[in-house]
Amino acid sequence: MTAEISEILKLCLEVHETLSACRHVGLPDYYLAGGAITQVVWNHKLGLPLLNNVKDFDVVYFARHEQYHEAEFQRQIDVLVNHDIPVDVKNQANVHEWYPLKFGNEIEPYSSSEEGIASWLPAFAVGVRLEEGGLKVFAPYGLEDLMNMYIRPNKTVMTEQSYRNMTKSFKHRWPEVTIESW
Repeated sequence: MTAEISEILKLCLEVHETLSACRHVGLPDYYLAGGAITQVVWNHKLGLPLLNNVKDFDVVYFARHEQYHEAEFQRQIDVLVNHDIPVDVKNQANVHEWYPLKFGNEIEPYSSSEEGIASWLPAFAVGVRLEEGGLKVFAPYGLEDLMNMYIRPNKTVMTEQSYRNMTKSFKHRWPEVTIESW
């Protein structure tokens, strides 16, 4: 399935442009991840425009002691991309600082970008980055949920209310998804 995901993502020039920009600015341990990947794949499966209902591109990276702050990486990437999809850059080393304010519960600090991605819903816990020879795909729960448009909870850090809010939005934008109850 990794090859299939790579082929689908190659069809989306905005994805490739964003990945190239992340690599160019030297974003450490980066991935284009989450909805950017999942929703492009779902749109392809449904025969819709690839960026249909995609709100933004989530770019994650990991740097404990960063030379540049998220906002500087964001600015550098924004200068390099020509598309209109907002790029949201987040350092996974800092998530534990803002997560309680946004989602209402404390989490332990992450030790890598991969650990951050692994805390997401399985269908969205997919990240890609450019490496020599092509795309590297990181999918800690596999790609079955993504390919089957199946959403199930990941209770490692998420609350039931957050899950309900997120899945309501996804079901509204992609009625074909199947949502597992909490």
